[in-house]
Amino acid sequence: MPPWESELEQFFELSLDLLYIAGLDGYFKRVNGAFERTLGYTRAELLTQPFIEFVDPDDVQAMRDVLEDLERGQDVIGFECRFVCADDTVRWLQSNIRTIPARDAIYCVARDVTDRRQADEELREAQRMVEATAEELRVLAETQAALRRVAVLVARAASPAEVFTAVVEEVGWLLRVGVTLMFRFEDDDTATVVADWGDSATSMPTGIRLPLDGENLTVIVRRTGRSARIEDYANASGEIAERARAMGVHSGVGAPIVVDGKVWGAMIAVSQQPEPLPVGTEGRIGEFTQLVATAISTIEARAELAASRARIVAATDEERRRVVRDLHDGAQQRLVHTMITLQLALRALEGIGGRARALVEEGLGHAERATAELRELSHGILPAVLTRGGLRAGVDELASRMPLPVENAVSVGRLPAAVESTAYFVVSEALTNVVKHARAGHAEVTAQIEDGMLAIGVRDDGIGGARPGGPGLIGLADRLAALEGRLRIESPPEGGTLVSAAIPIEPR
Repeated sequence: MPPWESELEQFFELSLDLLYIAGLDGYFKRVNGAFERTLGYTRAELLTQPFIEFVDPDDVQAMRDVLEDLERGQDVIGFECRFVCADDTVRWLQSNIRTIPARDAIYCVARDVTDRRQADEELREAQRMVEATAEELRVLAETQAALRRVAVLVARAASPAEVFTAVVEEVGWLLRVGVTLMFRFEDDDTATVVADWGDSATSMPTGIRLPLDGENLTVIVRRTGRSARIEDYANASGEIAERARAMGVHSGVGAPIVVDGKVWGAMIAVSQQPEPLPVGTEGRIGEFTQLVATAISTIEARAELAASRARIVAATDEERRRVVRDLHDGAQQRLVHTMITLQLALRALEGIGGRARALVEEGLGHAERATAELRELSHGILPAVLTRGGLRAGVDELASRMPLPVENAVSVGRLPAAVESTAYFVVSEALTNVVKHARAGHAEVTAQIEDGMLAIGVRDDGIGGARPGGPGLIGLADRLAALEGRLRIESPPEGGTLVSAAIPIEPR
């Protein structure tokens, strides 16, 4: 062997790269030590088997394609494939390969890139995790923002319709679905759509009442009291399912709305896409149904409180009327008879002086003062003129006892007793404050019905600057709240004062 060939042999064996020479017959002819060490086979094992046997089965076809390129005389640069090692592990080799047709041989220089491939895969997996986390954070942020918007509505005591409409819209946008519906379950095995969003208006608009028949999401949620999903609406039945199919619905998810332990209704989200809704959709809808349940509980509690307060107001007014009747028919009549008797006694004592006449005169004076005080007391409780003649008559009576001119511009007829008495007390308290604090020369009382509300106003031309925190006005505000009414005071300095109130004629 010439010296230069010996030197090349040393390079061949000392190379850290994997070197091999293969024949076009498919067998290795020469392999270096790095190749043996990397794959873990002996040189004899490598040289006695077709080299394709050492290629990972998943990369065999790619290797065959490369061999075809080599047979056409093309060099192959940077080809990567997996080789199976002696211990059954797999190593990735990156190869530069050239064919020398004159020698019937393939020359290859390769390096082990397994660690780099693993690092690349780990980096890709990390990127996927980052992207997934970012998506999850985006979804979480969107969900929390939507929940906050609904929670604000609930906190500020929005009407049920406002809350329901907001929820179906928020859920629709959040889940990217075509239709969202909210049902209220009725006692006659029907369900009423209380809110809808998306393409539901033609088949299931708000207000429609549908039978709970067949097997569909709404029926399943009501029966089980749990969340449910339907992957293929072609298998659903009942009128609700038929209407859903008419809207092109393929799949859907539903969650119960549970109020005070009872399944009140259901929140339904359906998709018109062939793919089913993602896993976890039930939980995301459930977060909103909890807010809906809170809103319903709060609304019902407020309604019950308002009804209770209204009952108290009505009972109190009725008790006042009874007291007024008792005073008028009892103590007041007796005092009148006493005054008449004392006046007759004075006539009988005419021309007679002395202590007897003085005592009778003193008794008559006491009786007259007691009658006047009793009359004022009965007016403060609830005047009979209000019960007999209504609000205008009651305001006339109040105006007649004021030390300043009061214009009566009340233009309403008879009203429900609770509304009438509350309006009377608003006017009475306002006129009392005018006399006590306003230094006014004139006052005006107005009352008319606007959009189902009784609108009352008491305006004066006094010094203004009234403070709304007095006990009388606070009591009026509480009484108005019992009827779902509201009180407002406008009193700029030197600008007079307007006390106004609005009371629903028929409380909700």
